[in-house]
Amino acid sequence: EIRARLEAMILKRRGEVHEARISAKSLHKVFITLCESAGISSSNYPFNSKSLGRRSLERFMHKVASQNLVESTASRYGKDAIKRLATGTGYSKHIYSMAPYDLVGLDAHKLHCFGTVQVNGPAGSKRVAIERLWIVPVLEGDCAAILGYSVGIRTECNAAVIENALISAMSKWSARKPSIPGMEYLPGAGLPSGVFPELAGRGWATLMVDNAAPHYAKAVAERARRRIGCFLNFGPVGHWEHRGALERLMATLEAYGFSRLPSSTGSSPADPKRDDPVRKAIDLGIDWEHLLDLIDITLANYNVTPHAALGNRSPLSVLRDKYHEAASQFLPRSLPPPSAAQPELGIAIETRFVRGNKAAGRRPYIEVDRVRYTSPVLANAMSMIGKQIRLHIRESDLSTIDVYLVTGESLGTLRAQGVWGRCKHSRELRKQFNALDDAGELLNLPGSDPVQKMLAYYAGAALKQTEKNRLKVSRAGTKLAHTAHSTGKSLEEVKAMEPARAIDMVSAPEKLPAPLIQRPRWKAINS
Repeated sequence: EIRARLEAMILKRRGEVHEARISAKSLHKVFITLCESAGISSSNYPFNSKSLGRRSLERFMHKVASQNLVESTASRYGKDAIKRLATGTGYSKHIYSMAPYDLVGLDAHKLHCFGTVQVNGPAGSKRVAIERLWIVPVLEGDCAAILGYSVGIRTECNAAVIENALISAMSKWSARKPSIPGMEYLPGAGLPSGVFPELAGRGWATLMVDNAAPHYAKAVAERARRRIGCFLNFGPVGHWEHRGALERLMATLEAYGFSRLPSSTGSSPADPKRDDPVRKAIDLGIDWEHLLDLIDITLANYNVTPHAALGNRSPLSVLRDKYHEAASQFLPRSLPPPSAAQPELGIAIETRFVRGNKAAGRRPYIEVDRVRYTSPVLANAMSMIGKQIRLHIRESDLSTIDVYLVTGESLGTLRAQGVWGRCKHSRELRKQFNALDDAGELLNLPGSDPVQKMLAYYAGAALKQTEKNRLKVSRAGTKLAHTAHSTGKSLEEVKAMEPARAIDMVSAPEKLPAPLIQRPRWKAINS
């Protein structure tokens, strides 16, 4: 009975309230109490020994812990230690890499540093802190090379950022032009698709992801899997240690560059590296463009840095040897040509009915997110009115749309009518503009540039959010940087527009008179 009681206390088995992590000293006191309650006399063990059985009890604790490894680890060291016990068991993995591009993994991480965006306001330019950037690296499992990456300037990572990372891994890489002197690429640095052009557009066999919500989105779980032709492995729920290579990669990248910035947030609030990061980012002018340069340079340099696990060789050198050696098992996987049923990544397939009215002289067109699209071919095809067609919508640029008949024949490219067709913009940006327009935050005047109007609106909202506290991280400033990044627009000439004001400050030279009847506000917009 005493043995069972002691084992229950060591392993925290059910039946009583347990100490957080019982020590040998505390357990010995319980042991003596149990012996006294059981009626053991002072002439018998353990009372007849000098230490009252203390050393024997310590050996008993170690024996019980070793014989019940999982249970004792859970009781004394917590859930994270239990998860790590699933690795290093000595058994072979079910999924492993035999050659490059057999196994590829990705994961989203938030950078541990702040950046800023420069906003031109009535009192001059002002630095506004933005939320931390998301980075999604794509890591090859055999040579530990980074194939591609994407950056998300947003509050939460979504499926579009994940899909852009996959597109980057298969697209040809080209070096950026750093905006800060001294930021340079190492000799031979780069991503595999840029160093070895023949590897651009290649697929892989297995894609390892975790159980985050964006990985279950249709863009990843269906479109990416079908286009690349790979097996999608989500891994066990809550077990990040099965993707330890990605976690180790981000720790290495943080040590290489991101955690060395003055605006670093450190690994925890108690980290000594964390020294008023928002103030440092604003005062030192750490721009979001500087962070993008640092990300690209750090990832490219990582691929030419020797690794101990590769025999002190760099990932690119190992990949070069395995690609060129005669006995290599590496066979680059070429993707099939895109088709009407299976387009490139980043393209969503939808169907629409062609609209128009021959009697009223209205030529054929389609409508997507409140904007009309047409082309010379479709505009002259009156017989298409009322018929269904298939759209290939590139969600990163909604200025044009490729269309096909339901039988697969191409109808060419349709362009958005008006100003939407003259500026690059994403579908997300179009929906944000429509929501702001519905809420009465913007006045959609004919001929005005919607992208410039959005930039001006977010610039004004960012200034308003930091009026009382300039060290406040601005969500509107984050959207401002995201809009500029996705559209390629420069923020140097953007003038801040006062939020919640239905006046077009971009195209209207003078203030317009207020309407007699105010426009209703249909929904609320969070800046």
